[in-house]
Amino acid sequence: MNELVTKIRVHNEDFFVASTIERCPKSMMLRELVKNALEAATSAPLGSRRVEINACLVNGVRKLRIWNTGLGMNAEELFRMCDIASSIGKMQGLDGNFGMGAKVASLPSNHHGVRYRSCREGRVSEVLLGKRNGVYGRVLRRDPVTGESAAVIDVTDQVTAEGAETASDWTEVVLLGNRESQDTIADPYDGNPKVARSWLQLALQHRFFKIQGDVDVLLGPDLHDHPDVRPLIPLARIVDESFARWDTVQVADGVKIHFGHDPAHPTRPGVNASFKSSFSRGFAFCGLLHGDELYELRMAGGWTAEAPNFGISSHARHLSLLVELADDYPVRAEGYRQFLRYQNGAQDQVRMMDFATLVRANHPDWVREMMRSGSPDQALIGSVKQQLEKLIAALGLKRLRPQFRSPPLVPKPPAPVSEKVQEPAPKPPVQSKAETDAKPTPPKPADEKAKAPPAPKDSPEKVEDFEEMPELLLLRSPQEVADRNLQHRAARFYPESHQLYVNLLYPSVQQLAEQLIALAPLEASPVLVRAAAQAAAENALVLRLGRALIYGLAKRNAAEGWNDADKKQVLSSEVLTLIADDLPLAFPAAKDAFDQRIARITREAAESPLALEDMGAM
Repeated sequence: MNELVTKIRVHNEDFFVASTIERCPKSMMLRELVKNALEAATSAPLGSRRVEINACLVNGVRKLRIWNTGLGMNAEELFRMCDIASSIGKMQGLDGNFGMGAKVASLPSNHHGVRYRSCREGRVSEVLLGKRNGVYGRVLRRDPVTGESAAVIDVTDQVTAEGAETASDWTEVVLLGNRESQDTIADPYDGNPKVARSWLQLALQHRFFKIQGDVDVLLGPDLHDHPDVRPLIPLARIVDESFARWDTVQVADGVKIHFGHDPAHPTRPGVNASFKSSFSRGFAFCGLLHGDELYELRMAGGWTAEAPNFGISSHARHLSLLVELADDYPVRAEGYRQFLRYQNGAQDQVRMMDFATLVRANHPDWVREMMRSGSPDQALIGSVKQQLEKLIAALGLKRLRPQFRSPPLVPKPPAPVSEKVQEPAPKPPVQSKAETDAKPTPPKPADEKAKAPPAPKDSPEKVEDFEEMPELLLLRSPQEVADRNLQHRAARFYPESHQLYVNLLYPSVQQLAEQLIALAPLEASPVLVRAAAQAAAENALVLRLGRALIYGLAKRNAAEGWNDADKKQVLSSEVLTLIADDLPLAFPAAKDAFDQRIARITREAAESPLALEDMGAM
């Protein structure tokens, strides 16, 4: 039955427009403006596709200017372009870069004005969008050609006098800010938020992984720390030119996992070999990649603190990770394109953590080897591990765990109605239960990956088994401690990877060691005493934290009295740190271990003087 409807209309248009604009995150302004410029530039001939971002002076004040080649707009098109949900030369659809974003994202920070100029067939039209008397719209001004008040005016003579060329088409956007005196290069958001000097360059690199269409993006000297115009260097180019390795693992459902190795810089501490200048900063990163754009990006310390969730237990400073989702993967950018949403009923936000299990199961061989090489202190770990395994057995600790955790996928929806309708991709063959329950085969090296590993089940079955011993990873260097954000914490547990990182530089270790040294026999060698005290203090800390973690894990099975927040909090870094601070609790066991070590050293020294040299290596 073909039923008719009456259209839903907007009763209070001013309120609708204002609420649409003012809800938009300010941080999306640059993305929307540059994306529009990139798309427009692809309409120019090859070799002249260009986007220039620099400063221009308006009444003596620096203003941010974004200029692009490509098909321009005439006065009528420029007028229509200013409306919400209006786009020139684009196909309307939720999955495309529909053109309402640039206007909506720019106006919250530019009440004084966003000036558009566009050259079409030798004539330059100009419109000024802004907010006046509480209303957003086109600012009426006197047209120098007709002498009449108009929303779009002809400024061909003015721009020609300024030295601009009109022989080919172009479009320009200038951000005037909220005030005439506002410098929108240094202060694009009028102080809320404040930005660093290289804000624009970093924002572009952190969003556009690669630039398609042979478009050159040029940044003026006001936007970086170089004295001349410089091309933008996207992360994809840095990876291609400077990384030692960049391997891709193809998995099911249109997902690719990219693993990159950027070794330490040979002469410059704290950065990787890809460092060349502020345009290539030499930091590792992780994130989601969809449509050549980055989401959920983490860099430097933001990435190294989360790396254990993805099975990167060491070397995170030098390992980068991207999860790439195919164009037809069932996700969609939310309305303001700040993040991705799944196309399921709940429209959950897509998180990098959704793919943690998939990443851990698909490490290339060279990544696995790096993780194995970064796990020292086996002697200390071994002695603690035996005691903790006995505690797990004594408690009968069990857990329900899924065989896989996978993103909340849904069947791909029908293609949106548009000028071009794509046929839905064929569904992958249905796997048997034996295939889906099987443990995934470790991926082959990059040059041998012809077949993807089996896909995780969308709704994994949970199985009950005994709790596994958490992996203990001991941190001894300031760099390792900083990477895990543990400068002021004793430990951190990562539930996803079931790993406990212990900060052996935490002050309570040295404090306990000093207490033990003060009780050593006077005749004992000071060097050997200090080594024995340090070993006993470290052992006491690791064992104490390990036991606390096991008891905390046991609370997951509490039938009552413990809600989910309580169960999570008992495993927190803060609780573990408080336990590490309780030296009187740790002292008796540490003293016994210290006395045994001193007695053994003394006995072995009496039996063989050479033992002293051996013990000095403790």
